Amino acid sequence: MFHIGMDDFCGIAEEVLGKGNNLSFIAGGASMSPFIKDGDTVVVQPAGSLHIGDIALCRTPEGRLVLHRVIKVTASGIVTRGDACFTDDGVTFFENTLGRVVRVSGRGFNFHLRFPFGSLIARGLLRPSRISGRPFLFSLAKRLASFLG
Repeated sequence: MFHIGMDDFCGIAEEVLGKGNNLSFIAGGASMSPFIKDGDTVVVQPAGSLHIGDIALCRTPEGRLVLHRVIKVTASGIVTRGDACFTDDGVTFFENTLGRVVRVSGRGFNFHLRFPFGSLIARGLLRPSRISGRPFLFSLAKRLASFLG
C-alpha cells in the first residue's frame, strides 16, 4: 500500500478533480460510520451541484480534507456534518468543495448515497446509530435501496 502525506493528497485531489476526473482513495477515520468506515474505498467525482444528503469532499480552512454529508446548502456554500458527529462543520465555500462521493466499497454501504436515504440522514430523520445497532434495520434499508436503485 502506498501512503502519502495530507498536503500531497490535497494537491493530488485538487488536480485530479479539477480536471474533471474521478478520484478513488481509501477513507480514514470514523466520522462517517457506519456508512463509510475506516479503510473503505470511496470514489469521488467533481462536485458539480450538491444537494442535501450528498457526501462532499471539502478542504477545511486549516488545509485538510474532510468527507462529510451535506446538511444544508446556502448561497455561498454548504454546511456538512459527519454521520457519526454531533456538530456541524460550519460553512464550506463552494470553491473549497472538491467533489461528491458516488461509490463506497468495503465494509460501508452504497445505499446511503441514494435518494431518499442521504436526505433522510442529513435531516436527522434516519439516524445512523439506530441502523448500525440493529442488523434487521440495516438489512431492510439495504434491500429497500437495491429495490429503488
